[in-house]
Amino acid sequence: MLVGNKIDKENREVDRNEGLKFARKHSMLFIEASAKTCDGVQCAFEELVEKIIQTPGLWESENQNKGVKLSHREEGQGGGACGGYCSVL
Repeated sequence: MLVGNKIDKENREVDRNEGLKFARKHSMLFIEASAKTCDGVQCAFEELVEKIIQTPGLWESENQNKGVKLSHREEGQGGGACGGYCSVL
């Protein structure tokens, strides 16, 4: 899924047609959203969940060991860009 963000800005870096073209070329869902105004945010999550439900291979047992694991770490224990609370599996 490709989400075009900051659609509330007048001078956008990437226009809608360019985003659609890129998404189609890479067989991706495309939606635009603004975290600032909340436009399209709910729709983006709904579209993603709908796609997951429609594609059993994304949620079958063989894929259950993939994803993100959240854990709590004490301050000062590494962490990288995400502050030490997540790791990609």
